[in-house]
Amino acid sequence: MRIKDYYKILGVERTSSSEDIRQSYRRLVRQFHPDFNKDPEALRLFYLITEAYQVLGNLENRLDYSIILFEQDLIKAEAKRILEQRKRKRLSDENNNEETIYF
Repeated sequence: MRIKDYYKILGVERTSSSEDIRQSYRRLVRQFHPDFNKDPEALRLFYLITEAYQVLGNLENRLDYSIILFEQDLIKAEAKRILEQRKRKRLSDENNNEETIYF
């Protein structure tokens, strides 16, 4: 399951303050509000921005979300490590299985 990156949606860092998050949310909501932006994509973005702020704007929700992101980062790092390990083993096995030809 892919988790939405609400920090990216709001254009802030994971270490941003609550005030930075609020300011970014307000700026983006004005920019994509369907009353002011008639682009069909604006309504979808408006809802996505609102969803992101509902999570990041509440300290308890933000903490829960940050834990989920941290766990996701750990899983990605472990998967990458395992893939690299398998790749090195495959290359090592291929090198060991090659026959040496003497002329």
